Amino acid sequence: MGAIRNQRGSDSCDQRQRPMLLTRKTDYALVALAGLARQADAASARDLAEQLHLPLPVLRNILKDLATHGLLLSSRGPSGGYRLARDPHDISLADIVGVIEGPVQLLKCCPADPNELKPGCRLEDSCRIKSNVGRVHERLMEFLHDVTLDQIADESGTTEGITTLRSASPTTLTYGAG
Repeated sequence: MGAIRNQRGSDSCDQRQRPMLLTRKTDYALVALAGLARQADAASARDLAEQLHLPLPVLRNILKDLATHGLLLSSRGPSGGYRLARDPHDISLADIVGVIEGPVQLLKCCPADPNELKPGCRLEDSCRIKSNVGRVHERLMEFLHDVTLDQIADESGTTEGITTLRSASPTTLTYGAG
């Protein structure tokens, strides 16, 4: 017997095995911002694309978005380019993900604000996971706010705070070296 297929014709087991991922655009944004964090001078989109092996058209759009939202400063001219708008220690992973991905939302029916259930949800009156998903969301956001660009840009791979993310107890998520 063949695998069960969903309405789109793909195997149902394929749907269960898809990981929750940030987009390639966020990946490129992190790489570009880490590259800028490691240098003192402004860099053009073209130079960054070449140095970091990123596609120039996509990178240009990402850099414009990051500048529009205040994470980068841009200047024109021969010595122009992009540079960080603030210290890498003051730019969080939440800032970056928020600009590129928009609000973090764990479930479609549970918006980023856990107190705001989507109207029309048929489980609205009897939802048994809303408060727990809300707590998971709060912990995730705390973690995203605690991880900074300087930690991401640290090439040593030993940055305290993002080495591991583990569950210390059923109700407490911790991050750190250990």
